[in-house]
Amino acid sequence: MSSREIVVSDWKPLRRGTLRGFVTVSMPSGMIVREVSIGQSHGRAWAMPPSKPMIDRNGCVMLDDAGRRRYSPVIEFISKSVRDRWSSSVVDALREAHPEALANE
Repeated sequence: MSSREIVVSDWKPLRRGTLRGFVTVSMPSGMIVREVSIGQSHGRAWAMPPSKPMIDRNGCVMLDDAGRRRYSPVIEFISKSVRDRWSSSVVDALREAHPEALANE
């Protein structure tokens, strides 16, 4: 998988902690993945597939021990290496389409 196979659009910058923003990813298969998070820290950037808050049986958002929301994945990968290749391809495509997106670190 390469950045030439993946197209990013709808870049929405949002700086909060390691979060840098969200992007829509069009895959070679024709699948479109919206709200892909882009993170960056210590010179490294990564893409995270969308997730949703975990809800308990009472309809309340579940929290971890630190009081942060818990999330469950919407999309999963067959292995860490496949996920890492996808992430790298998305980041490369973002850098090509929006060089300024990850330039400040």
